Amino acid sequence: MHRSTTAACLVLCAVLGAAVAQTVDDVTRQCLDCICQASTKCNTKLACTNAGPNSYYCGPYQISYAYWVDAGKPGDYPHFEGCLKDKRCSEATVVNYMNKWGTDCDGDGVVTCYDYARMHKAGRTGCPATWVDSTDYWDLFEQCMGGNQAGGLDARRVKPKT
Repeated sequence: MHRSTTAACLVLCAVLGAAVAQTVDDVTRQCLDCICQASTKCNTKLACTNAGPNSYYCGPYQISYAYWVDAGKPGDYPHFEGCLKDKRCSEATVVNYMNKWGTDCDGDGVVTCYDYARMHKAGRTGCPATWVDSTDYWDLFEQCMGGNQAGGLDARRVKPKT
């Protein structure tokens, strides 16, 4: 009986571990769609824009070169503009970035799509900033989410503040 209990426990632990790993790496479709809608209304034909120093953004998610690099330079393109104009590659960039840098921007103890949206707009170090709340981006994001605070994301738990 002891061996069967141990075996059952190992199987259960493996299944639960896989489920947790999937949750940690999961940026849901609704979350991606709403970030895209808020960024450009998901305009896949939008050209790269240069709004000044360190303000060159490309694609439907309006991603910068630094963001793409922080995300691990996904895609098979020789330069970031090619990746970011391709919706799938742009999405891979967002997912990689959030999986690497995802943090609890609003201090509620969980990482949700709302935190990802803040990070997408303000960057990984600027996401707690309140200026994001007064942007058209944030208004569009919240409208798209329709009050779904978690955004379909099984939010990963972060360490409580001590």
